[in-house]
Amino acid sequence: MSGGSYLVSRRIRMLIEPWDSTPLTEQERVIGRQKGSGAPFGKTDELAELELAATTLDTKVHVRLAHPSANNGATLLRRGYSFTDGTDDLGRLDTGLFFLTYQRDPRSQFVTIQKSLAGNGNNALNEYIQHVGSGLFACPPGVRAGEYLGQQLFTWPLANRRLTRSGTALEGSASRSRT
Repeated sequence: MSGGSYLVSRRIRMLIEPWDSTPLTEQERVIGRQKGSGAPFGKTDELAELELAATTLDTKVHVRLAHPSANNGATLLRRGYSFTDGTDDLGRLDTGLFFLTYQRDPRSQFVTIQKSLAGNGNNALNEYIQHVGSGLFACPPGVRAGEYLGQQLFTWPLANRRLTRSGTALEGSASRSRT
C-alpha cells in the first residue's frame, strides 16, 4: 500500500499468578526496566533512551530483543492498553495487554521483531504471557480531491482510473482489462 500504514493488534494475556509470585528483581530483569518508573536501568525517566551497549542486560531480556539494533533497525509506533476481563473458568485473572502497533510494512517491521521475541525460547517474558488474539488491518492514507477512501489499497494499477460497474475503464481514463 502506498502512503498508508498497517495496524497490528494483539491481545496478550498476562499469567498474573506466576508473575506476581516472581520476585521484583526477576520481574525487572525479564523486562529490562525498573518496575516503579518504567525507566531503563540507571535512568529515572521512562522515556530515557535505552543504551544497550552501556548495560549488562541479559540476552533474553524483552527490551533488548525488541530494540531496533537487534532487528535490522526495525521500529514500530506502539502502544499498550491494560485490560482485565474478570476470571477464567479456573478462577485465574483474565488480564493483560491489548497491544497496538502501526508500521508501513508488517513483514519487515512487526514480523522481524516478533521473530526475535518468539524465536528459540529467546524472550524471558514468554514464560509469563500468552498471545490469545491478533489482527492485521490496512489503514489507507487520507483522501485527496478526486479520490475515494481506500483507493491506494489496490495493488494493480486501478488507482486513478474510473471504472464502470462491469469493470471496464471509462473513456478518457487508462484502459486495461480486469482479467
